[in-house]
Amino acid sequence: EAVTPLNVVHEEIYESSSKRPKTTSKVWDIFEKLPAQQGDSKAICKLCRRIYTAKTTSGTSHLRRHIEACVKRGNHEVDQRSIEACFKPVKRNANRLTLSHDTLIAATTSLKNYKLDVDEIHRAIAMMIIVDEQPFSVVEDAGFRRLLSAACPEFPVLSRSSIKRDIISIYVKERENIRELLATCPGRICLTSSTWKSDSDDHFNCVTTHFIDHEWRLQKRILRFKLMPPPYDSLSVADELALCMVQWNIEHKVFSVTLENLSSDDCVADMLRSRLAAKKYLPCKGVFFHVSCFFRILNAIVQAGLNLVVDIIAKLRLGIKYVQQSPHRKKNFYIIAKTLNLDTQRKLCLDTPARWNSTYNMIEVAFCYKNAFVYLAEQDKNFLHKLSEDEWEKMSVLYKFLKVFYEVTCVFFRNRQPTSNLYFKAAWKVHSRLFDMVRGPENFMTRMVREMHSKLNQYWSAYNLILSCAAILDPRCKIKFVEYCYTKLYGSGAQKYVSVSVNTLYGLFDEYMQNSARPSQTTLLSTAASKISNDKDDNDGFEDYETFQSARFRTQVEKSQLDLYLEEPSHDLNSEIDVLEYWTLCSLRYPELSKMARDVLTIPVSTIASDSAFDISPQVISTDRSSLKPKMLQALVCLQDWMLASDRTRGLGSMESKPEDDSSSSSDGDDDY
Repeated sequence: EAVTPLNVVHEEIYESSSKRPKTTSKVWDIFEKLPAQQGDSKAICKLCRRIYTAKTTSGTSHLRRHIEACVKRGNHEVDQRSIEACFKPVKRNANRLTLSHDTLIAATTSLKNYKLDVDEIHRAIAMMIIVDEQPFSVVEDAGFRRLLSAACPEFPVLSRSSIKRDIISIYVKERENIRELLATCPGRICLTSSTWKSDSDDHFNCVTTHFIDHEWRLQKRILRFKLMPPPYDSLSVADELALCMVQWNIEHKVFSVTLENLSSDDCVADMLRSRLAAKKYLPCKGVFFHVSCFFRILNAIVQAGLNLVVDIIAKLRLGIKYVQQSPHRKKNFYIIAKTLNLDTQRKLCLDTPARWNSTYNMIEVAFCYKNAFVYLAEQDKNFLHKLSEDEWEKMSVLYKFLKVFYEVTCVFFRNRQPTSNLYFKAAWKVHSRLFDMVRGPENFMTRMVREMHSKLNQYWSAYNLILSCAAILDPRCKIKFVEYCYTKLYGSGAQKYVSVSVNTLYGLFDEYMQNSARPSQTTLLSTAASKISNDKDDNDGFEDYETFQSARFRTQVEKSQLDLYLEEPSHDLNSEIDVLEYWTLCSLRYPELSKMARDVLTIPVSTIASDSAFDISPQVISTDRSSLKPKMLQALVCLQDWMLASDRTRGLGSMESKPEDDSSSSSDGDDDY
């Protein structure tokens, strides 16, 4: 009892060495080795005469633990310094973690007071299956049960039926939480509708809601994931969206619907618009109601460009494989590159055809080693994948064509929740690039570019109004930048487009002012005019002239919140600004305008998640999940999305990528702005 607590090292760490030192540990001051019998080494404690194994493979941790227990059991006449030396950290690893007796006792006490929460463990296992997309049968696997038995022996055995019930129970509870979240969100709600397919060609409709919460954070939640019976047409999609709005009680809050840029989208939008307009739910006569997916048409253009040189890309891919398959060839290839004074910092890489950004990166790096590939083809007779000069030229044209698409998509790929103000600049850059290629010299891509430019022009004509209004609400752009972009495209006819955008924005702002509790400028003027009319018969009829004059002067001098915002100097175009944070700070100065900005900036201009922006292949649901019953499938998909969104909101598991420095890029297209 008089012995002071000792530091306990969990286990001794040995450095790998062919000649390990013999009995250098201080425990041999307390233990004595016994003669080996049949190759089994033993050691006896000098204090209590207990015998333990002393094999060289067993280490000395068990001997240290015995010394500690032995000293605590009774007072032994032994040098205290010898005992303490047994527990000193090894010098070759001085930073090793040590624990005191008090810490160990406190941990043991907390474990004794721990009460098993079966429901919480059930929920945790269900969350693992949901988030990691594990099969239900994992709870019946021998390995999982062995793990659970070792970690918590008293926990009851699970079955796939019980875990299914747990998941449905969690879904019902979380669904009510999402319903409450949508009911209390301060602004309008936007919806997106996307199509998923299974291996058996079944169609699933996914409805996602987008909104900005009380803390001005852009949020999204999947509300509905349903198997669509054939025929999968515009009427069935419109019915699904209408039913979703009714079930979640958000009809009166819907601001816009983003569809997939299919031929049937206009019919779907017209059906929903007429339904909501009849109930007078849509602001500004539904001008902002329908948007088509921007990335669908962007990826379609990229796919069309890649298809023109698919054979050349395949040959390049085989050439890179030839170099990488042999360590000797790979080493020689980089030696050749250094001999030719090429930059070898970036290494050759293969692409994943389903993600076109990897193909772009493969082509970009291959161009860095073009001379090395040419030299390799001349020296190595087994290299059969040489690209001709004409093929390299075609790859160069394709690379320049893809570059603007890559830069535009990267802006959204790095941002998990992009606001609508970013899309005007992106769509304008792509439109301008295609326009320049159509007017430029003829090449093998000209015909395809003309066809794609026609499709993009239809998209631009339909949605540039919505995109420009969102851009005006970006403090870096405002009206001048929108006017600049329109001028680059339309020349002297740009003012017409600018006027439509500005007038639309003022019309929407007037509606927000009318819906606000604050009186508008028009109300002040009408009140003053009414007072003048009522006092008209008093005295000589001119006593109210000063009141009339001051009221008229006030209406001329006072400006709306939108006027004041537009008159403020714009921020630098390339500055890093969180637009939502900007409007959070402006909400006191421009209360009604900030509400309007919140709703307009919420509009999603893509039905594809930002981390899937480069995907060319359609969204496919796994075979295992597509075989589930519809209710269970919807519960799994929705819960997975809700749990991940909740983690992102709390700052857990963030996958945000830091934006790269694009200041050196010369292809912005707005350098002369």
